[in-house]
Amino acid sequence: MKSSTRSIFRFVDLLCILIALAVSSRLMLPPYLEIFADYTGASTFTVLIFLLSFYMMDCYNVGREDFRDSCVRVLVAVVIGVVAAGFAFYTFERWRFPRMMFVVQMAVSLALSLAWRRAYFVLARRRRAKHGGVVFFGSGGAQRARGILEEYEPETEILGYVGGKDAAPRAPDKEGPAGPRLGAAEDIFAVIERFSPTRVIILDSAFPDRNTAHGLFNAKLNGLNVVDIRGLYERLAARVPVDLIRDDRLLLEDGFNLNVNAAMRRLKRASDICFSLALLAAALPVLLAAAAAVRCESLGPVLYRQRRVGLYGREFTVYKIRSMRLDAEKNGAAWAGKNDPRVTRCGRFIRKTRIDELPQLVNVLKGEMSLIGPRPERMEFVRELRDLIPYYEVRHSVKPGITGWAQVCCPYGASVEDARLKLEYDLFYIKNMSLLLEAKIILRTIGVVLFPKGAR
Repeated sequence: MKSSTRSIFRFVDLLCILIALAVSSRLMLPPYLEIFADYTGASTFTVLIFLLSFYMMDCYNVGREDFRDSCVRVLVAVVIGVVAAGFAFYTFERWRFPRMMFVVQMAVSLALSLAWRRAYFVLARRRRAKHGGVVFFGSGGAQRARGILEEYEPETEILGYVGGKDAAPRAPDKEGPAGPRLGAAEDIFAVIERFSPTRVIILDSAFPDRNTAHGLFNAKLNGLNVVDIRGLYERLAARVPVDLIRDDRLLLEDGFNLNVNAAMRRLKRASDICFSLALLAAALPVLLAAAAAVRCESLGPVLYRQRRVGLYGREFTVYKIRSMRLDAEKNGAAWAGKNDPRVTRCGRFIRKTRIDELPQLVNVLKGEMSLIGPRPERMEFVRELRDLIPYYEVRHSVKPGITGWAQVCCPYGASVEDARLKLEYDLFYIKNMSLLLEAKIILRTIGVVLFPKGAR
């Protein structure tokens, strides 16, 4: 989904929160008090905590997921916002609202947020009346480009392509994924003038010659959006396509520079230590309760040790709370499947809520892992995957993490194709590593824990 669209969605939610505050205050506060004048600090905090909770719960995949799923996410986000605001207000006496005001505010916020999302779902379904035509330059790799556009910009119309080997345009019933052939590569400017596309996408199989590139550059200066498929893929999907990249491209692009940025490495290590100590202290009661539950359900060790592959391909021992039977791997290493019978009843809960991963904070303190990074895999799987998936070893150029961009963006991986998808997210993180991206991952991780989806 476009970042501009997400910004619009956030602005609409902001309006919903402000309206909910105004309505609840008008109903519950005395007439001589104004919510935004007499409770300025409380109002500002409420708005910020609600927007933060909406972001944590990933409430902006509007139109890309089932409406019922959106309803649950919004409901949890509103409840988090009300609870957090209530806790703050009853800590700071001058911020206190009447208790019933929280109930009214929650009801109004929920109703308005769900109403506009429902309206968007209905309009988006009707509106496949497409705006914004696209012309492909070349046709090789068009299936990938079409798939990305259909997933993230379903309203986009694919007008056709230029270039390729066809001598004449195809019949409509024989169109490929790139649509009908509109002409040869040198006809691109006539095609632009005739069809008035808003975007030209240069596919991986084609690149314009010098004169055509110069013409397209001038068209870009005059308002035409010209992008290549790799850049489009990364911008829309927030992942790096492993089958569309090459060493020469990665060498000259920005990013992938953590290991040459000493200041960033030191800052990341310092934050790992501080946050791990704080999280271990806060999570100690949860760890003790989980350990007691595991021991009550089945005999055997509570703590599970397993060899994983870390930085530069070196193996280390990772710690987890045991969530499977003792004989879970009697037939060798295997990916966890959906409703895996090896997982115990208690284990199913602690895996869903990621409680079983908390002992890995010790690995972080030891310097073997980071809070954020690609999830470490077992050597048995690494040997298989690095032969099947290009650039798989790149994920070992940074420390593995307890959570990461792949973990908050896609479900549990249990196949080679799942591993390929997760690698694309990992490459995006490694390439674009920054404090802002790390903060996003932490917030999204909170939402994943509160709204478990995809864990096995």
